Amino acid sequence: MVATPALPKPELALFDVDYTVLEPGPVFGPEGYRAIAARHGLTLDPSRWAEAERAAYAVVKARRAELGAVHDEGAYLAIALAVIGALGGGAPDAVAASADAVVAEWVRAENFTLYDDVLPCFVRLRAAGVKVGLVSNTSRDLGEIVASFGLGDHVKVAVASAEIGLAKPSPEIFGVALERGGVAAGAAVMIGDSVEDDVKGALACGMNAILLDRAGRYDLPLLTVRSLAEVPAALSL
Repeated sequence: MVATPALPKPELALFDVDYTVLEPGPVFGPEGYRAIAARHGLTLDPSRWAEAERAAYAVVKARRAELGAVHDEGAYLAIALAVIGALGGGAPDAVAASADAVVAEWVRAENFTLYDDVLPCFVRLRAAGVKVGLVSNTSRDLGEIVASFGLGDHVKVAVASAEIGLAKPSPEIFGVALERGGVAAGAAVMIGDSVEDDVKGALACGMNAILLDRAGRYDLPLLTVRSLAEVPAALSL
């Protein structure tokens, strides 16, 4: 539900990518991990998926504490290793090969889909004269993402952490996006699913921010939407 009052209409709306604009496919779910690991001789237990999700969160948190906001090239592999271990693990060589295979799938655009609410939101923003951009902690080529999903008419700004060596919530990555968008921080808004990276990071830079909570996990004093369909109303459009 959109909190009130709505934010003023921005000049630039920046969006996170994974789990905000792009939905990872089933290859990254419990059965996908099981199938990949099976090709390398492992037998994983998909019923332990909740444990695997907690393990992935813990490893990301630990790496962030160690590395700060530096772009983490090894994050995908560390997450895959943690998930495989939590699902049962096995021989180290097989675990390593399985994790490498998961990472190889993660960089392929065909393993993702646009959420249904993305294009209608982008079209509405564009019609209202609001520039749209992407800001992502990723090693992937955002230009390829934009082209693969037909977003070229909508997305005018794209900044990946791999490109500048720093990740959200660092002010530097938001600063690059603002510079490319040609707007001041107060005229921009960040929309994403991470409280720390997207919302708090943007707010600390003087931007507005909207938390996307698709699963209804949060009850925080933040402007929150359950779908990108709610974003235009949250931006006074």
